[in-house]
Amino acid sequence: MSLIGTYSVVGATQTTVSRYYSTLDELLLGLPDNTNNQIQAINVRDSVYTLYEFMNSIASFASASFTASVVYNRLTPSSYVGNVGGVPQGSTFSGTVQDVLDRIFYPYVSPLAGLSLSNSPREFGSTLLVSLNWSVVKNSNNITTIIVDGTPQIPTGNSQTGTQLSYGTHSISPSISETNTFSMTTSDSTSSVGSSTQLVWMNRVFWGSIDLSSIGNPNLTLNPASASLVSTLCTDNIIVNNNDGPNFGSNGGLSPGSPLLYGSLLTTSKDRSIYDINGAGKYLIFAWPSNVFGALTPTFTVNGLPNTAFTRVRTNSPLTNFFGFSGTNYEVWVSNTQQFSPLNITIS
Repeated sequence: MSLIGTYSVVGATQTTVSRYYSTLDELLLGLPDNTNNQIQAINVRDSVYTLYEFMNSIASFASASFTASVVYNRLTPSSYVGNVGGVPQGSTFSGTVQDVLDRIFYPYVSPLAGLSLSNSPREFGSTLLVSLNWSVVKNSNNITTIIVDGTPQIPTGNSQTGTQLSYGTHSISPSISETNTFSMTTSDSTSSVGSSTQLVWMNRVFWGSIDLSSIGNPNLTLNPASASLVSTLCTDNIIVNNNDGPNFGSNGGLSPGSPLLYGSLLTTSKDRSIYDINGAGKYLIFAWPSNVFGALTPTFTVNGLPNTAFTRVRTNSPLTNFFGFSGTNYEVWVSNTQQFSPLNITIS
């Protein structure tokens, strides 16, 4: 029998009863040509009800099929040699097809961290206070922890920046240079990444001029014994403070067309070329740390030619810098005679 079921409206059973058939023949036999008024109302209701139930069954099947199609569960590790998108070999899956595709086309990306500071290199004896500028970038997951130089920061979950005050340090009697390293880490609960930055401490080399008229402007080539007298005038104040502080003239004389009477530079070497340095009737003076390479055996080249008309007047001598630090000894050299015109001098 092809009759599957019946349906009627509550309270109007006799006038609304409808039959649900499983085959098309039963429906068509109930709807012959109506030449003799053979079609009854129930036959029409049967067709409507059967079509209704059939459409419901299709919709239910489609919904169940769709749900089944978007679920992707695989306990066996993937075997493709290499990675597929962002999914490494040996992965298993439990979730929707969208989850799988997201893992392939939108693989996990760890967060980024950045740390920097200003005023480096820094001169021995200057401020120890350091301002650390940090930043984190959120990628796949929310940021959960941020630690800068041992100090936890408050994460927002998103990308953010901030500043952490810290302190550097250096020895009382330092070497040519010293380095402080500052670090930070950030995590998104899946992975942790870090960043670091360095504060480098150095000494300065100095160049400029000195007035020796008070001792008669001696010629040190003809009278080298005058060096001891000259040394008394080559004071720390003349060497350091005549250039008005640690930043004055830091580029002066280091390139053609930028002459200055005085200059200084944070560096780990005595070697350099100084352009257009003009004594203007005074003596030229140079000073560098005693612990740099070749400190005791410098070579002077003036306007492209070797020149020996320079005399060391202080050696391995403590020098107090602009910040009052005196932990580094210096070598101090002067020209043997007064200088009246610009010179290009290379010290090596």
